Amino acid sequence: MNVVNAVRDLYRGRWGEPSRKASFRTGVHEIEVFKWDAASTGEGVDLYATLGSSGEDMPGAERGHRVEFFVGLQPGRDALASPLAALGLFARREGVRVDHGHTVPADEPLWPGTDMRTLLVLRQAAQILPALQLDGGVHVEFLQVVPVFESERKFTAEHGADALLKRWEAAGTPFWDPRRAAEPAA
Repeated sequence: MNVVNAVRDLYRGRWGEPSRKASFRTGVHEIEVFKWDAASTGEGVDLYATLGSSGEDMPGAERGHRVEFFVGLQPGRDALASPLAALGLFARREGVRVDHGHTVPADEPLWPGTDMRTLLVLRQAAQILPALQLDGGVHVEFLQVVPVFESERKFTAEHGADALLKRWEAAGTPFWDPRRAAEPAA
């Protein structure tokens, strides 16, 4: 059983062939980032998803637990592929678990013209991709990623990811809009 191929099949079965593919390699690890335009996803956003994070168990998790990451933006920002790939390799490279509420910084802005430099990892609020159950107790969880400003990262560090989500909901913050303004620090 090839887990990565099973994930690829799930993506294609759900959204068809991606409109873009980008490949990244760090040492022996390789990861791809696929993009589907909003018209093909039915989600109202362009979706970017990693393929290759699930090649190994998540460090610090139970045996067989694997993850892939996805982000939805409207309008899309293709330059996000590189930071998303880095996130997909982060757990293996650093030997740490990445899960709901964790933030992972990038070395530079996530795309040209933004001040956002951090990715916030979340459990899916609405199930866009169900967990993939495979033979031998292997399962792949799909974690949602949201680009955040430094003020939002600090808020999350102090109050938690769920509090940030509630704050966004109350304020009507379009977290999927890469052009959104930074929220004031709390």
